[in-house]
Amino acid sequence: MAEPLLSQRYIIEEKHEIEDITSNNLIQELMHNLPGYKNGFIRVKPSGFVFISETQIHLERIRKFEVRDDDIWICTFPKCGTTWTQELIWCLMNNFDFKTANSVNLDDRMVFFEYCTILDEVFDFSTDTIQQAADMPSPRIIKTHLPFQMLPDQIRTREKTPKIVHVYRNSRDVCVSHYHHWKILKGFSGGFDLWAKLFLEGLGGYYGPFWKHVESYYCSQYDNIFFVKYEDMKKDLRSTIVAASNFIGCNKLSVNEISQLEGHLSFTNFQNSPTLNKQHLVNLCDKVGCSNQNEGAVFVRKGIVGDWKNYFRHDMSENFRQRDKELSDVTGIVMEDV
Repeated sequence: MAEPLLSQRYIIEEKHEIEDITSNNLIQELMHNLPGYKNGFIRVKPSGFVFISETQIHLERIRKFEVRDDDIWICTFPKCGTTWTQELIWCLMNNFDFKTANSVNLDDRMVFFEYCTILDEVFDFSTDTIQQAADMPSPRIIKTHLPFQMLPDQIRTREKTPKIVHVYRNSRDVCVSHYHHWKILKGFSGGFDLWAKLFLEGLGGYYGPFWKHVESYYCSQYDNIFFVKYEDMKKDLRSTIVAASNFIGCNKLSVNEISQLEGHLSFTNFQNSPTLNKQHLVNLCDKVGCSNQNEGAVFVRKGIVGDWKNYFRHDMSENFRQRDKELSDVTGIVMEDV
């Protein structure tokens, strides 16, 4: 059974406690189907989120990270439209500098805050991304997949009040996209049925459980936050652009600027742009032997709503619907059957 959702009462943990969950039967199945992550997995308490064992040595640095009031933090569970939202916010903050956007990788324009904490020994990665974020000039745009309870103390205590952009998506579409992500970039070989079971129990890789992660932001009582729904972006990107621009305090956008940005953020452009499609990361994972990809695998896969219908059996879907309902009862979020 997955752990229950959090209460709506705002919680600030004074410290994190670590539970080694490597011996969990489902975790053992996960590890059996991965080429890396041989040091096991942990659950960070009291919030209950799952990470690889290596993450624990960085938790104190994350807690004590120096936040700035003019930061913008893009906070999502993985595969909820993070890259799409990153590019949207970067373009708004950089006066529609499409020349740079089309010539410099997004990963080089914006730091992934805790990236150095979620890599195991398979990767020869020496960049300290937490320090990299600390060294960035203001205003910083920082990407993270951390739940609200694990953000730096200065945010959770409101000592600093940066803007937060939070994106969420239909749970079943997230599960499908997450499955392909772990196949291509982590080498998962266990099949979708196992992945859906892992995801449902909050053990599909790290950052889970998904529903608790979404709830952590909706129940945070943090005022300076902009909530974005992936399906709304797909349905009406223009409205999302305008709302995001208003939230971060940009000058009023012209019709031409909005149209240009819509074109830049189109799925076709994302798939074909080497600065956005992260093909370099896919190729690296293949090179170091941690990929279970077919030839031609891509990071930007389909970008559609409702792909879950091609993967889920009825009983699996009903289990996810129950978790969706539990989240809705607490937050009011509705996961439509789209």
